[in-house]
Amino acid sequence: MPAAPPPEPVVVLLAGGQSRRMQGQDKAIAAIDGQRMIDRVLARLAPQAGTLWLSAAHDYGTDLPVIRDEADAPAGPVGAIRSVASALVQQGGDRFVTCPVDAPFVPDDLVARLAAHGLPAMAETGGALQPVFALWSARAVLEALPTDRCRERWSLRRLGEQLGMRAVAFPDAKALTNVNTPDELAAARTQAAEEQGKRLGAAGSTRYSASRKPKTL
Repeated sequence: MPAAPPPEPVVVLLAGGQSRRMQGQDKAIAAIDGQRMIDRVLARLAPQAGTLWLSAAHDYGTDLPVIRDEADAPAGPVGAIRSVASALVQQGGDRFVTCPVDAPFVPDDLVARLAAHGLPAMAETGGALQPVFALWSARAVLEALPTDRCRERWSLRRLGEQLGMRAVAFPDAKALTNVNTPDELAAARTQAAEEQGKRLGAAGSTRYSASRKPKTL
């Protein structure tokens, strides 16, 4: 009897980037308000997820399942999307939401807002698409990216257009802020300091662990 698909919503944190503009620092472990960025983002995503995966080279001590890029996947973030899609289809699933590790203010309604618009959906702020925040169909991704097309030059925007992505407006552009440079990290730290009263995750926890994830979602 085949195993049941992973509990939905399946949420995937994209943490496999090279952090090229961070002067050699891995932004996943950059500290913001006393937390590693990866722990801060996971704490915001965990209550929205039935299943949490990492798209990364290792688990950063989180105990979460890691999906590594397949050898024949496209270059860049599209390779991560295809690799996740392949892994999810193999487990009998289809829908998954992606969020980047460098989004320290990701909103607590990211998954619900995307899901309300159906498959596939991509976040938008101020009229600009934010393609790393998206709801994907794994089967549709694999249909759009057969092996013989994986060597083409792909972007998330191009893949989204091919799949007929719906744009989903998020009114607070700061909620989808990405931290890509030391200056942006400094700005994020300032913003976090101004938001100390907001819930940042489980009280007293500074490192995310899957073993401490709430059982009721």
